[in-house]
Parts: sequence; structure tokens; C-alpha cells
Amino acid sequence: MRIVIAALILAPAASFAGAYAIPNENARDLGLSQATVAAQTGPEATYQNAAALAGQTGLSLSASLEILYNRTAWSDPTLGNASLRPKANFPPALAVAYGSKLPNGMPYGLGVAFVVPGGGSLEWPTGWAGAGRIQSVDQKVYAVQGGGAIQPLPFLKVGATFLYYRVTESLTQGLPFGGTTGAASLGLGGNALTYGLSGEVRVPTVPLTFGIDYRHQAPITLSGAAHFDGVPPNFASALQDQGVTERVTIPNQLFLGAAYDVIPNLKAMGSWTLERWSAYTSDTYVGDKGLVITVPRDYHNAWVYRLGAEYQHVAALPLTLRIGGQRSISEQPSNTISPTLTDGNSWAVSVGAGYEFVKGVRADIGYQFVFFDTVTATGPEAFPGSYDTHVHLLSAGITWRPPL
Repeated sequence: MRIVIAALILAPAASFAGAYAIPNENARDLGLSQATVAAQTGPEATYQNAAALAGQTGLSLSASLEILYNRTAWSDPTLGNASLRPKANFPPALAVAYGSKLPNGMPYGLGVAFVVPGGGSLEWPTGWAGAGRIQSVDQKVYAVQGGGAIQPLPFLKVGATFLYYRVTESLTQGLPFGGTTGAASLGLGGNALTYGLSGEVRVPTVPLTFGIDYRHQAPITLSGAAHFDGVPPNFASALQDQGVTERVTIPNQLFLGAAYDVIPNLKAMGSWTLERWSAYTSDTYVGDKGLVITVPRDYHNAWVYRLGAEYQHVAALPLTLRIGGQRSISEQPSNTISPTLTDGNSWAVSVGAGYEFVKGVRADIGYQFVFFDTVTATGPEAFPGSYDTHVHLLSAGITWRPPL
């Protein structure tokens, strides 16, 4: 029955795919386009490369708040056009770390971080042409990461962490029944625990550092309920309120990076990231009243290339300036693109600044503009149309570290 399939098509939005990945909310990292795998200096290293915690001294804290504003415009020559309703999201980033030395003199560090690595909100206009596919999406992926690092050799640091993910999602969708319109809503949530490994190598006699950070995948079973309103009697048996489950996977991620001190106070850095989205082959919605709907997705792996530069003590002031850029290769099959998730290749540019207004206390700000390549749906199953997306991200934060 086609109306049943339409009612359950909202299930694919429950997955944490590439377009829902949020750049590191830490203001310094955002200003450098997250090219900082080999250039971590504070407690936020707990999330980006925990190995860098080794060698830090004493207690340190950092906190940032990011404003994320997504704009997507859809158009089709036959069906018309629509744009997302304006809505901002405010994901935070918090980290605390402590570093010292073991009795044998070996440096070590411990840290805990809270971040929002994925999520977002899509609010399409009421009654738009694609309301039968999706009306709204509100997704949040929370992560708590804790662990430590040691420095067994002067040039080598290694770290390990545990990650706890919490995913929540709510979705709404219009249901056209000829002359009347109903509504469907879905609420899901689930948790998972996984791990990460990291390393940092400083090349002796050369101001060059290499970094690596790996996060293992986290399969999650989301569970919740589907609710239907305005369903005509002849569809009531098929579209019943029911419990639902969905199996999703936060993918493996591998970060490789390098940083080089070009001249005193000027550091250049770059990184390459692999996001294993090939694990996202389909969405399967399972209701506890007998319905099982499978929607193919067949996503590809994503590669992200990042560059950044940071210049400290500008004009002999405690001022740091930052610049960054990135290219994400995340093109997905055009026959599975939908208004629930319009992922694609993208470019991004970043700028940022930091100012140490009190010894050991630095305020930071970072801005990133992301613009996606235009993507156009193809094939009989995809909702027709083209999508143009761009995202503004602005983060402000503060870091406290013991004065050196």
C-alpha cells in the first residue's frame, strides 16, 4: 500500500549521515577548520586528539558555544520551490583536563569532554510540495569522551578514550489522503559506547608534528514511537500508533594531521579525515505491529581535506589570528537524496582570533562558512528537485590554563 510506504519514509532521517555532522564547536578549532589534529594545545584535545593531553601541566578548562544556521533552498521546474524556515541551533563544547608526571618522570594527562558532533534542524514551510516526504527534522547527537595519554618517549605521545553517544530524533510529515491531509510523527532515541585511539609524534630537530586520531564506529538501536493524526477509517488498521526501532551507525572516523612551525609564532597545519559512511546502506523501520519498511541509502565514504594557519603575538600583543579552509568529498547517490538529508560535496572557509586578556585566560572566536555543491535528485523513487545548501557557524569560547 503506497500510503503506508509514504507514511514510513520519514525513517531514513533517523540516521546520522554526513550532512548532519557538526564541525568541532571549540572556537579555536572552528577558526582553523578543524585542521588541528597535530596542533592541540588545551583541554579540548580530549576530543580532537587525546594524545596531546600528555605534557600539559595542571588543571585546565575550556568552554565554547556555537551558533549553527543552515539555509537550504529546494526547487523543481514542475513542483515549485521552497526554503527552510530560519532556525538556529546552539551546540556547546566543554572540556576539562589535568596533566602531571608519573614518579618516573613520564608526562601524562587525563581529560573529559562534552560535545555535539552531529544533528540539526530542518523546518520546511507548512504544506510545501514535499510535505508528504518530510515536514520537519530535529536531531541531536551528544557525545561524552573521556580518557588519557602518556608520553613514553620525548618525541611520542599516545592516548586512548571511551566515547558515549546519545542520539535523539523527532520527525513530522504530512499524509495526503485525497481531499484531506493527516500527519505522522516519529520520536526515537538510543545510546552507544565505543572507543578512540590517538597518537602524536614530534620529529626530532625539526619543528614538525604528526597526529592521528581514530574513533571506532558505534552501532545504535534507536527506539521510540510513531503517532498518526487525521487518518481516514479505511487506513486506520495500517496506520496505527506503534512502537518503532531503527538501527543506525555512527561511522568509523580516522583523522591524520601535520603541523609545522614556519617561523616563530606562525604555525601551519593540515589534516585528512576518512568518514566511513559506506556503513550506511539502508534504513529499516520496524514497527511492533507487523510493519517492516526498508529504504535503500547506499552512501559512499567521505574524505575531508583541511588546511589552517595560526599566528600568535600579533604586533607584540597577546593576540592570535587564525585562518582555515576545507573541502569535503561526500557526494551521495542522487537516486536516494531526499529533503530529509541533502548531503553532498562542500567547501568551507574559516577565520578566527584569540586574545589572552589575563595571563592563562584566553577568549576565542571562530567563524566558518560552508557551501555545498548543488545536488539534484534522480530516479523514480527520489523526491524530484535540486537543493542548494549553505551553513553559517559562529563559535565563541574561553580557555583557562595555568600560566607557564
